[in-house]
Amino acid sequence: MKGTISSMSSKYKNKKPEIEFSNNWIITYSDMITIVLCFFIIFFIFTAEETSLLHDIKAALSSEVEDLSSQVDELSKENEVLKNQNLSLAALLFGLEDIEVDIQQSQEEFIAYLREQDLLDQVNIIQNDTGLLIRFKDGILFPSGRADLSEEGHIVLNHIGERLQKIDNKIIVAGYTDNLPINTSVYPSNWELSVARAINVAKVLIEEKSVAEERISVSGFGENHPIASNATAEGRASNRRIEITILH
Repeated sequence: MKGTISSMSSKYKNKKPEIEFSNNWIITYSDMITIVLCFFIIFFIFTAEETSLLHDIKAALSSEVEDLSSQVDELSKENEVLKNQNLSLAALLFGLEDIEVDIQQSQEEFIAYLREQDLLDQVNIIQNDTGLLIRFKDGILFPSGRADLSEEGHIVLNHIGERLQKIDNKIIVAGYTDNLPINTSVYPSNWELSVARAINVAKVLIEEKSVAEERISVSGFGENHPIASNATAEGRASNRRIEITILH
C-alpha cells in the first residue's frame, strides 16, 4: 500500500503544470493596428490637401511672376523705342546723336549759327517722354514785354521752320512768362502776353515756312509752370520762354 502511494506521489510530482494561453490580445492588437492605420489615412489626406494647396499657390505665383516679367519686357521695349524716336528726331533735324556732346561741335547749320552768335545758352534742345523739346529764352525771340518777333527771332524760327518741313509730326508751341505783373493796354496780363507770343511763333512757322496749320497747336501759361525760381533775375529770365515740342 505504501508502495502504491509513494508511486502515485512520485507520478504527480514529476508532472509539469499545463499553461493556458488566451487569444484576447489579438483583439487589442487589432484595435491598435486599426487606430494606427486610421491615423496614417488621416495624415495622408491632410498632407495631400496641403500639397495640393501649395501646388495651387505655387502655380498662381508663377503665373503672376510670368505676367510681371512680360510687362517689364514690354515696358523696356517701349522705353527703348521712345529713346530711339527721341534720338532719331534730334539726329534728323539737327544732326545730334548725343545732344550734350554733339551740340558743342556740330557743324549743322542751325547749331553752328547758335554757336557763332554765342546763343547756345539761349536755346536748349531736350529729349523727354513727349518728344523733342526746343526751348527758347524770350530774349532771343522778343523785345521785353512785347510779342512782336525781333529780327534775330525771325532768323532763328526760319531755321526751325526749315527743319520742321522735313517731318510731319504734330507740334505744340507754348508761351510762358515770369511772375512780374504786366498791365498794358495791349497785354493786360502775363497770360495774354504768353498766348500772343506763342501765336506769333506759330504764325511764322505756318505763314513763312509753310508748316501745315493742322500740325500746330498753341498754348499760353503766363507765369504758371516755372522752371526756375522767380526770386532772382536769372531765374525769371529762364521762366520767360517759348517752348516748341515736336511730338512722337
